[in-house]
Amino acid sequence: MTVTALPAASAATDPDDRRTPLGVVGRVTRILNAFSESPDRLMLEDVMALTGLPRSTAFRILGQLIEEGWVEHDTRGYRLGPHAPTLTGRPGEHQEVRVAASPFLNELHALTGAVAHLSALEGDRVHYLDKIGGSVARAVPSRVGARLLACDTVSGRALLACRAPEYVDDVLGPRLAADRLALLHRELAAARQRRGVVHAPADPVTGIASIAVPVLGPQGAVAAISLAVPGELPPARVGPLLLNQAHRVAGVLFPKRRLQGRSWLR
Repeated sequence: MTVTALPAASAATDPDDRRTPLGVVGRVTRILNAFSESPDRLMLEDVMALTGLPRSTAFRILGQLIEEGWVEHDTRGYRLGPHAPTLTGRPGEHQEVRVAASPFLNELHALTGAVAHLSALEGDRVHYLDKIGGSVARAVPSRVGARLLACDTVSGRALLACRAPEYVDDVLGPRLAADRLALLHRELAAARQRRGVVHAPADPVTGIASIAVPVLGPQGAVAAISLAVPGELPPARVGPLLLNQAHRVAGVLFPKRRLQGRSWLR
């Protein structure tokens, strides 16, 4: 990525910048990374909190990113702009699973009225690949291309449940406190007993409930599908539906391979 509108000389003259020992490229990278890890729009205060940059520095760089088309701004805050798709992954990345899952995500939305998502695990992050929700989609603050810490989402936990505990320790151990890591291991062990189903009841702040299951291939989970909606999603009713759809997606991806009876813990 080349940002031509952010000359280093102008950054050096900003007195606030002396509080942040980063070059101009480092500051721009922090801001763009903040958007890639956020589900939707960010306010200026959110950008400051996520990047550690002073207000004047964040505001100035955001303004220049808007001019170059990397960021958009309206009364609801800042979001990635027209150039943003180049930040969400290589062209064609995960294309096969997106194509395979698309009709089943649409069917899930039609059957439940909830917002359907497709995601993949990338190290300690879950990468949102698709979102189907019609008019309901605005009520769920997720964004295609966002990469969130896996343990913070139902999709991420469903995918982590398909990995060995050692993998979880390796990728998340350095990021989590010991008690939070131990709790995560207990949650993942319970999810394995439910064939990878992870359910989160309605959040007391957002009111959004969510549920996710892994899409299993011969070598383990290749993606996760999930539902989210303001209100409730009864796991006893929605879980089997999601598992069936995940199995159908796997059947499209691996038509000649026998998936039943294989261990999915990797």
